[in-house]
Amino acid sequence: MKFVKTTTMSAKRIVISLAIYLLVPVLRLVLTPITHSETLSLMLALNLSAWILLIYDWELFGLHWNRAKSALADSILYAVIGFIFFFFWTLFNAAYLNGKMLLPDATILHNFPFAIPPVLFAYSISLSVIINISFKCITDRFKVHAREAAMILMSGFVFGLIYTITMTPVRLPFLLQTYLYNMITITALSYLYNQTHSFVPGMAALAAVLLIWQMVFVL
Repeated sequence: MKFVKTTTMSAKRIVISLAIYLLVPVLRLVLTPITHSETLSLMLALNLSAWILLIYDWELFGLHWNRAKSALADSILYAVIGFIFFFFWTLFNAAYLNGKMLLPDATILHNFPFAIPPVLFAYSISLSVIINISFKCITDRFKVHAREAAMILMSGFVFGLIYTITMTPVRLPFLLQTYLYNMITITALSYLYNQTHSFVPGMAALAAVLLIWQMVFVL
């Protein structure tokens, strides 16, 4: 499939959607002194921002959901491909690259077991929703003109940098590793979008990997 630009979001909707995205680091900063836990603060920020973003961009989500359903076989195929890629890329990152990921603190989860379900949900499903919808908003006005490979790479470079700076701020030298991890992840999401015309397969694949990763390596 081609990375064909079939819809254009209004500038107002893009700006408001990105403002909702930026609620995550802002709320994390505001809530951490109150909760005394970055894990719980980020859980609240991710879940709240994801729901606001979904409600505000419900028509966009519905459009992509219907596209995924209309080509269900392709959607499932590329969701599986994405799952395999994200799992091994995350495994490589943990073993060799050491880029920072948004993961909950295992100590907090063990001390507050009642928080495990909303934390797991936040750091997997909510995070994937935020990444994919925000990625779509930022790249919506990119000019394609049959340059699909360039578009995919540009998406990874641009949103990977924004995500690294806003969500996973770290110091050198880990900044470079983190940016590389995020950039390749977003590039893969862009590729899946290119193949299916929907961010739903990539969203599902990334959320599943993040959920399994927490359950196996964090809990």
